[in-house]
Amino acid sequence: MRNRFTGGLCVLAATAAITTTLGLATAGAASASSTPNIKNATTVCGDLCFDLSSELLGTNWIQNAVGGATGDTINLRHEGNARVNEDFEAGFVGFLGDYCPNDGGAGLSPKSYVCVNYPDFWDVFEANFAPDSNETGLCAGLTVRSVPQPLSLVPCGATTRTLFIGDAEQGLGGDCRIPDDYCPWVAASDTFLSHPLALTVDTGTKAPTNQLGVARENPSGGLVQDFQQFTTEPGPAF
Repeated sequence: MRNRFTGGLCVLAATAAITTTLGLATAGAASASSTPNIKNATTVCGDLCFDLSSELLGTNWIQNAVGGATGDTINLRHEGNARVNEDFEAGFVGFLGDYCPNDGGAGLSPKSYVCVNYPDFWDVFEANFAPDSNETGLCAGLTVRSVPQPLSLVPCGATTRTLFIGDAEQGLGGDCRIPDDYCPWVAASDTFLSHPLALTVDTGTKAPTNQLGVARENPSGGLVQDFQQFTTEPGPAF
């Protein structure tokens, strides 16, 4: 039973569910045409790629692979349209119903946060590292399930550890699967029923700086903090 999903949000999500690839398909294209200073990595990747940024650092600091091999870490780096390590293609890989056993799917725990709290039509995503729009088959993900850890490049589809959903219930408003709506991005493979592992930027790291990882969702005063609130924008950079 999904005990936190309101009827109004369900209607909104049902409408938005047709917008795939991290909200960067139909809705993303509209945003790109109306927003002159959206930030992306290389112009080659253009609107095939997306930029993930945090509320804490702002939209000029975007997702970046520190290297390009399996196990390499991921951080937020100042955007630039010639930096291929900032090229990530948003992969809509299905709906929660494809992965939650209580909806007939397979791969996720039926008692996980995402399967309990979100409907079967909620979008599931991967971020595929794609320098100059060449997909590597490596995605931003976890090395093991249900443990706080740095984010790293792992094979896409690796036992659901590369799957994420937008946690709209803990976001700052809006659908959060489309550009400019901030929300926590939750690791779908986490088996915890509450306080799931959410994408987190650590501004205290040195090598690399602003390292991305996953940590337990951390509400303060009923609101998840800005270091766990993220948004996306389509390309190209300038």
